[in-house]
Amino acid sequence: MAPRVSSYMTRSVVTVMPNDTLAHARRLMLRNGISRLVVVEEEKPVGMVTITDIVNALMNKFVSRPLDSILVGEVMSTDLKVIESTKSVKSAALYMLKYKIGGLPVVDKFGVLVGIITRTDILKAYYERYQGVFSVGDVMRKDVAVGSPEHHIFYIARLAQADPAGKVVIVDENRRPIGIITKRDLAFASIPPKAAMAGGKDRFARIKVRDMYRDKIVSLRLYSVPVASDIMTTNIETAKPDEDLAEAAQRMYEERIGALPVVGEEGELVGIVTKIEVLTAIVRA
Repeated sequence: MAPRVSSYMTRSVVTVMPNDTLAHARRLMLRNGISRLVVVEEEKPVGMVTITDIVNALMNKFVSRPLDSILVGEVMSTDLKVIESTKSVKSAALYMLKYKIGGLPVVDKFGVLVGIITRTDILKAYYERYQGVFSVGDVMRKDVAVGSPEHHIFYIARLAQADPAGKVVIVDENRRPIGIITKRDLAFASIPPKAAMAGGKDRFARIKVRDMYRDKIVSLRLYSVPVASDIMTTNIETAKPDEDLAEAAQRMYEERIGALPVVGEEGELVGIVTKIEVLTAIVRA
């Protein structure tokens, strides 16, 4: 029997209400290590608020307001898609692909919230239920967003914005992957122009800031001209085209990573597998 949403959803859902503040929402995300919260009224989902919503709010419409003065209802996504717990995981994957979303609140037949299922949950369903169905090469995306270590972050941001998964693979002169940059990396690396010049003649200055994802003070280098190598994640995991997609999905799930650059015999970049490709594989299976 096809795996059901009820078998893979997270039943303990962290929620907020429209009248809660973004400061409260942010604390809940940090405390629980999650990037999205379901907004509820009378036990029924009415919206979703994500880290991206908070970052966008602070950088655009609400740039001059503190978090404790902004309400969740002012920034949440209200075009909410939900799924019933009795539906198949394949249906959940199809909804996520169709609406380009990373998670679905799960409801019972009365519309009451009973859980949430995300792309990460579907990774687990894939490696447990679909071993031997596809290889990495069967589903990998070949049109990879690629940058060099010396590309400035504004160019990298443009590449990430255009990429379906928001990932940019950084390669060396032989097109071998040496790093990866995500939209989250770019959001945290945003540097006000005046602060970026604080180093004077030096290439960078150090300041102490609070990392909103880990909720602690960290030392941050402020570059006058930030480039990809300054913010990219190194020591990245890769995959080979002939690897079972189920094994790749398991590594992504256990290591909590969103993408695997795919390399050829000489270590050169030939494609990429993200959670989106795994969702697509479940729909095709």
